[in-house]
Amino acid sequence: MQRTRNILFNTAFFFNSLLLFLLLFYDKLIIPSWVQVIGRMHPMILHFPLVLLIFYIVWILWLSKKINTQHSKDIADTLLLFAALSAVLTAIMGLLLSKECGYDADALSLHKWSGISLAFISFTWYILRDKISQIKFVPAIMAMIVFALLLLTADLGAGITHGDDFILAPVLPEKKTKQVAFEDAVVFTDMVQPILQSKCISCHNSKKAKGELIMETEALLQKGGKDGPIWDTANASMSLMLKRIHLPEEEEKHMPPQGKPQLSDDEINIFYYWIKKGASFTSKVMTMPENDSLRLLANNLFKTTSEEVYDFAAADEKIIQELNNNNRVVTKLSLTSPALAVDFYNSENYDGQSLKDLLKVKDQVVSLNLAHMPVKDEDLATIAQFTNLRKLNLNFTSVTGKNLASLNKLQHLNEIALAATSITAKDIQSLAAAPKLKDVFVWNTSLTSDDAKRLTATNAALHIQTGFKSDTVVMKLTPPILQNQEQVIEQSLPLKLKHYINGTSIRYTIDGTDPDSLASPLYNNKVVLTKNGLLKAKAFKPGWISSDIMQAYFYKSTYTADSVILLTSPDQQYKGEGGKTLTDRVKSDQNFRNGKWLGYHGTKMEALLMFNDPVKVQSVTLSSLVDVGGYIMPPQSIEVWGGNDQYDLKLLTRNTPKQPVKIEPGYMIGFDCSFKPVSVKYIKVVGTAISKLPAWHPGKGDKGWLFTDEIFVN
Repeated sequence: MQRTRNILFNTAFFFNSLLLFLLLFYDKLIIPSWVQVIGRMHPMILHFPLVLLIFYIVWILWLSKKINTQHSKDIADTLLLFAALSAVLTAIMGLLLSKECGYDADALSLHKWSGISLAFISFTWYILRDKISQIKFVPAIMAMIVFALLLLTADLGAGITHGDDFILAPVLPEKKTKQVAFEDAVVFTDMVQPILQSKCISCHNSKKAKGELIMETEALLQKGGKDGPIWDTANASMSLMLKRIHLPEEEEKHMPPQGKPQLSDDEINIFYYWIKKGASFTSKVMTMPENDSLRLLANNLFKTTSEEVYDFAAADEKIIQELNNNNRVVTKLSLTSPALAVDFYNSENYDGQSLKDLLKVKDQVVSLNLAHMPVKDEDLATIAQFTNLRKLNLNFTSVTGKNLASLNKLQHLNEIALAATSITAKDIQSLAAAPKLKDVFVWNTSLTSDDAKRLTATNAALHIQTGFKSDTVVMKLTPPILQNQEQVIEQSLPLKLKHYINGTSIRYTIDGTDPDSLASPLYNNKVVLTKNGLLKAKAFKPGWISSDIMQAYFYKSTYTADSVILLTSPDQQYKGEGGKTLTDRVKSDQNFRNGKWLGYHGTKMEALLMFNDPVKVQSVTLSSLVDVGGYIMPPQSIEVWGGNDQYDLKLLTRNTPKQPVKIEPGYMIGFDCSFKPVSVKYIKVVGTAISKLPAWHPGKGDKGWLFTDEIFVN
């Protein structure tokens, strides 16, 4: 044992000397990458001196008196020597690690010196152990000094890694979270910042700025880290912050790191929608529309100061689930509330029965949004049965007003919206008997400001809002609304456009040119689409500023391949349904994370379409997404090969799409590849992603992405 202790002592002496040498020349140290690896082993071995020193302290204070033999003394000496050796090794690795950037200098200095002191004191204790043990109380004093230094070093290290007071936090007075009312809640302060505090700041603070990113203030958040800004409000999905969050947990750059508390789906959605809405630090929850995604998430976090206490029972969860579909969404006002809010979508799928189905929960519905639905006057009799209804939205519906009086049965109705309907002042007067009605919204109706004044003069409780009107200000029209759900044309497809402002005309083109008020065709309900094309539509009305252009791409599909083989694999994050993605005739949207896109990063997309019988074709269209800010570009080139032998295909055409020259909003487009008619059983489509983004792009030199969701054969 003595020989072993001599070897350990000499080793410990060498490393203590090395530690002293490194300290003397600390400012001049340059750490090569292979030495950085040694430094990063610091967290792996720091537990050894902690455990060994504590064990030695327990031994000398309690066990040595009970087991007072030479053998037990030898064991204790060896234990202290191992502790001193592991302490100096840990200190050296920590010293090397401290040369990396991203740590607060003051916090790091305290931890560094306490760790070095612990190493030197431990080795000194071993050297003087016999003399110390002979003086009364000195061993106990020495043990207390080392234990206190051990706790200080550990607490400072944990503070750098996990935040201040990490070790003592459970026994310190708990910091109570301030309760915020729904009306006072600020999106960043009360929704975003708490997530940053609990899941992010432990690694991104002024003491440990991982990636040179500090999240403690608004200014530092906006500044970002060494890789630049962490969000892009023009393209939330491609923000660096969200990219790191969505990486697989085992990836090195996944945030939060593996082993640390991960973000919930709601927390990820709060980040996404906050960034998408502009990453404002001041916007309040109450200023957002009722169906806004962030506001819906806030409903579960905050209570309104005037939140009602409902005296009715909650609806059966199974019934709520049955009523929910793509066109009708039923949600609770909050997790603990029995009250329900209902929103309708997709006007072409609405009918009176879909409203009557809600009678199963008529006692629980307090908010009903039927805006833009073809609601008829007879539907009001059904609405009158929702006995606890508080808010009713009938904006842009077909209601004429003749049955509005039936809503007087609603004893709790306090708000009704009737914008862009055919109601008159007389119709509003018929609502005067509704006992709690206060707010009536009648924008873009025949009611004038004088009508509103007369109505409020006789009904003081009513607040009638007619909207903004001016003889000197010219208003701008909103773009036309495309009502077509399908974008794929098999034989023909009736075009469905609409505008909710009466007297508005819609002009359109299907060749990608911008429509004007004179030469472009005037839309009517007889327009039929029969071929590929980029639809552009614009609204016009005398006395109004014409609208912005609404555009959508329509795709003709004559033949569907019997099978598809992907000859090159897409990126694992964007693999859709494999080859099936390209021929299922299901068009995606601009959310490239929805699982309906195939994504290729700087590589070729090669797909082989196979037909059981020869087909006569003359064009192939590659449906793609272009999102310049998200590094998603048009293909560098598209090649179409064809033939009746899959091993002997001929080049039918090559298309070189025009590339963007600046950052612009994202859009979906079809790249048409036409050629002379030919009979084939096999078609191979090769799309090549941009290998290097152009010099004007923020990601210049990086690989570009190619995204596709369909291949159409005609």
